Amino acid sequence: MVSRIHSLRFLHLNSNRVSPCGSGFTLIEVLLALAIAAIVITIVNMAFFSSHRLSQSVKAETQTYQMVRVAFATMIKDLTSAYVPLKMTEDEVDMYRFMGMNNDEYGINKDSLYFTTASETTFDPLKGGICEVDYYLEEMEGSSDLYYLMRRDDCTPHYGITSKGNAFELAEDITGMNIVYLDKDLNEFDNWDFKDMGYLPREVKITISFKQGDKELEFTGVAFLPLTWIKPEIIAESKGTGG
Repeated sequence: MVSRIHSLRFLHLNSNRVSPCGSGFTLIEVLLALAIAAIVITIVNMAFFSSHRLSQSVKAETQTYQMVRVAFATMIKDLTSAYVPLKMTEDEVDMYRFMGMNNDEYGINKDSLYFTTASETTFDPLKGGICEVDYYLEEMEGSSDLYYLMRRDDCTPHYGITSKGNAFELAEDITGMNIVYLDKDLNEFDNWDFKDMGYLPREVKITISFKQGDKELEFTGVAFLPLTWIKPEIIAESKGTGG
């Protein structure tokens, strides 16, 4: 009887002890688990944000390339349709032009180009006629080193460079535009004036620089002018005699 009581007491005492298999985590183990979890979360976040930045960069570059394609396609179409008549009077000379102006301001190329064209790339209601088309840079709002590429067309008959017509933004975030003109012998010129040269350039090479994030992208397009061989005949206006 006594031995049985001792056995029961022994079992009762043992039942109050915590089994090693049911022991909880120590403080060091909890801190270690938290540190590992923090490292894993940090790595996942870094991978996510890196992927997001790359995706945004690719998206921005894609938009820039699309804008560049549209801008160059429009400019080259206008230039390949550059027009001057075979014959014109002295008064009519000022109604047709091809004038490229070099403007290097504080190390920034801000060239401009004004010419008559038979291109149908115009929003003028007189579409289908001969229009003056102008390309130039205009400072973007709130920025002193970024510009819009502007295109203006005026299809109404006029003398000299127009200040009217329809103007719109063809591209943005531009840091510079450099235009080079090649004559029939492939000599390069920074400026070109049809009145002085007497004919249209053979080629026009346009280089435009774009700001894309922290990078600067540079693109070049070349237009070949089919009417470069034309050297217009200037006809003196006949004056009637009285009598």
